[in-house]
Amino acid sequence: MRIVVIIVCFLSTLSFAQTNMRDSSRNTLIIGANYKANLPGGDLVNRWGFNSAIGLDIEYKLKSNLTFGLNSSFVFGNTFKDTAIFSNLYNSSGQITSYAGEPANILYLLRGLTTHASVGYVFTRFGNNANSGIWVSGGLGFMAHKIRIESLYDVVPQLEGDYRKGYDKLSMGFSTRQFVGYLFQSNYRLIRFYGGFEFVQGFTVNMRNYNFDTGGRESDLRFDLLNSFKVGWIIPISQRTRGEFYYD
Repeated sequence: MRIVVIIVCFLSTLSFAQTNMRDSSRNTLIIGANYKANLPGGDLVNRWGFNSAIGLDIEYKLKSNLTFGLNSSFVFGNTFKDTAIFSNLYNSSGQITSYAGEPANILYLLRGLTTHASVGYVFTRFGNNANSGIWVSGGLGFMAHKIRIESLYDVVPQLEGDYRKGYDKLSMGFSTRQFVGYLFQSNYRLIRFYGGFEFVQGFTVNMRNYNFDTGGRESDLRFDLLNSFKVGWIIPISQRTRGEFYYD
C-alpha cells in the first residue's frame, strides 16, 4: 500500500509541478516518445504499403530557439506487395508448400530502422508562448529495412536458416530527414508534445551477396521514401524549479 501511495504522490508532482514557459525562452531538454504513420514512396512503395514506426527523439532547445539532437525509429508493417520475390517457390496452384506437403502459412513483415542527427529552429513568433511554435528541422543519418519471413506453424525447408537471407532483401544506406510541425510546451510538464509531418529519403543498397529471385547480387542504388504523420509526447524528466522566498 505504501508503494501505491508513493507512486501516486510522484505522478501528482509530475502533473502539477510548473515551470514558467511563458515569459522568456529557456534551454530545454526534449526527450520525446513518438509514433509515426508512414506512407512509403520511391522504390519502397513497390514492396510495402502503409506501415508504422515508434521512436525516440532526444533534442535540446537553446534559448536562441535553435535545436539539435538525435532521432531514431523502429519501422514495422505487414502490407507486403512484392510477391514476385518468392515466385520460384510457388507450386502449380500458386502456393508455397511445407515439409509436410501442405500449403504453408507464411508471414512477410517489414522491419526497419532509421536514425538521424538533426538541427532545427522553433519559430516562437507563431507559438502560444516563448518556448513553443512552429518547429522545422532536418538531418542526416542511416536507414535499414528488410523482409522478416515467419512460418510459425509450418516447416518450409526453402525458407529455413540462412536460406531466408536469400529472400529478405536486407537493404541499408545513407538517408536524409526533414520535419515540419508544432512544438507545444506548457507550464505543466505532462502537457508537452509535438506533431507534424516528417519526410525521410533513403539511398540504400541490397546487402546480400546472393538473392534467389534474381540469381545473384543486387548492386543498384535504391531510393526509399517514408512520408509520415508524426506525434510525440515529451517525457517529463526535468527537475522541479525550487521556490525561493525573501523576508525583510
